[in-house]
Amino acid sequence: MDMNDTAPAGEGGRTVAENVLMGITLYAITVCSIVGNILVIVAVLTVRRLRSSITNYFIVSLACADLMVSMLVMPFAAVFEITDSWPFGLAFCDAFQAFDILSATASILNLCVISLDRFMAITSPFTYYSRMNSRTAFALIATAWIVSFLISVLPVTLDLHEDEDLKAIGWYSDPYFCVLSMNSTYALISSLISFYIPAAIILFTYARIYVVARRQARQIAAYDTTANRVKNGGRTNQKTMARERKAAKTLAIIVGVFILCWLPFFVVNIIDPYCGHCLPPLPVKIFVWLGYINSFLNPLIYAQNKTFKSAFKSVLCCYQCRGINPRDVDTSDEERTAVSRAAPRVQPSPKPEPKTTGSAQGNTSKVYVVPNGALTAHETASVSGKTLNGPHTPTDNKTSEDPNSTELQNLEEKTTDINDNDTQT
Repeated sequence: MDMNDTAPAGEGGRTVAENVLMGITLYAITVCSIVGNILVIVAVLTVRRLRSSITNYFIVSLACADLMVSMLVMPFAAVFEITDSWPFGLAFCDAFQAFDILSATASILNLCVISLDRFMAITSPFTYYSRMNSRTAFALIATAWIVSFLISVLPVTLDLHEDEDLKAIGWYSDPYFCVLSMNSTYALISSLISFYIPAAIILFTYARIYVVARRQARQIAAYDTTANRVKNGGRTNQKTMARERKAAKTLAIIVGVFILCWLPFFVVNIIDPYCGHCLPPLPVKIFVWLGYINSFLNPLIYAQNKTFKSAFKSVLCCYQCRGINPRDVDTSDEERTAVSRAAPRVQPSPKPEPKTTGSAQGNTSKVYVVPNGALTAHETASVSGKTLNGPHTPTDNKTSEDPNSTELQNLEEKTTDINDNDTQT
């Protein structure tokens, strides 16, 4: 970048119509990003099922970082891009640059933490819940934010990021100009901590997740007997392949969007100070906004499961006005939710008083008078040593879970919600 960036609006060749179009586009992205991240936070805070998930702690932390980008960085960056002037003063420029680095780094590090959480859930399903508890989650979140603070606020406050050559020509003292330019040492260190190391972790974890998920899918298919395969007409293998394709697609979207949004900026962020700030301003500005757009896309990617979708609907449609409290919505099963909305509400009957039958104390049993004429499993009584329903057969049996199948389904359908993993195989 060079000092030609300070040219006022119009001198860069943009017409008034182009500035208006740019303003509408940038502020539309900003507003959508704010709304999306607020929805994620509100959904987790108001829906009981979402609050019970450790993974959603990381989702909320990510949403807070992206909300900081959307509210404290993007609006002011949009004004500067449209007008080619910084009307907010020199002091706020330093605060703006600190918020920019802090929120962007926190967003990337929270993405890294989410990938580690998914990696542990998929590769170590039996030890995940004992290792990934609330204390561990808060420790990881705190680490992400502390590192972000140390790499952003402290260097900017102490002017450790400034380039001496740019400082000599008044780059950092112009109150109407606010472009973050840094020396080569700070650019290299901050880029490594803010992007390259987290990106390497993200790529490794998601690559391992895909390998493990693919192996688990094949193991699940191998468990099926020949008779079952014949009975299902070969649909087992087809279903397994569909799972693999869906898992691969999900991971490709997660990694692809992250790399597309942030890699260009952090490449030029290192090149620019080493070449004497020789890069033209336009591609740098585009790459900066690509990184900002990642804060808009994160809620769309990481909250795309049935639980979050139904929670968003409950928040946007104000279900409380219809007599449904979003805190009580079990959003993991959309069909059940729809039925519960349509069904009339029936007040529960008081528990019936038990009556005793039989003349001898040893032959006495409890009999409940049930209003609808049916006995639930725990109310079934024994009469003369025999159950009312015949030989005892538990009615609340749970099919033994295959952890491989469970975790694979988590990967496909709920990339961000491990506590939605009670799907039975």
